[in-house]
Amino acid sequence: MKTLAALALSLVLVSPVMADDAVSLVGTWSGHRERMAKVEGWRDGVATLVITEQKGLTFKGHLSRANPDGNVDEGLWGAFTPGGRLMVGSDEEGIYSFDLVDANTLDYCYVEAGASARSVCARLTRQK
Repeated sequence: MKTLAALALSLVLVSPVMADDAVSLVGTWSGHRERMAKVEGWRDGVATLVITEQKGLTFKGHLSRANPDGNVDEGLWGAFTPGGRLMVGSDEEGIYSFDLVDANTLDYCYVEAGASARSVCARLTRQK
């Protein structure tokens, strides 16, 4: 039993999501998103997040999404705690929260408050 516990602990300690120096977000992530907005109501579609630069615990990139009235592409800037357990981002209007599920799966949610409040979430997969 002690051997099994030690093995499980060693796997957690070397996991790419948990190791400080192994968190890499640079790349293209894509997946299905669903959104509810005060004004426009429900929408869904594809979201593509492109992380163009990462320096230490910070990153920048842009998020593209398809909408019935045309595609939208907005810049975003983010940061995360060592190991990537807590990740946040922002654009010019709202706030993102991220969860790095594993090295190639990233969940995100986004919120805007105010007259045109909206919330959206998606599961993205790193494209190879």
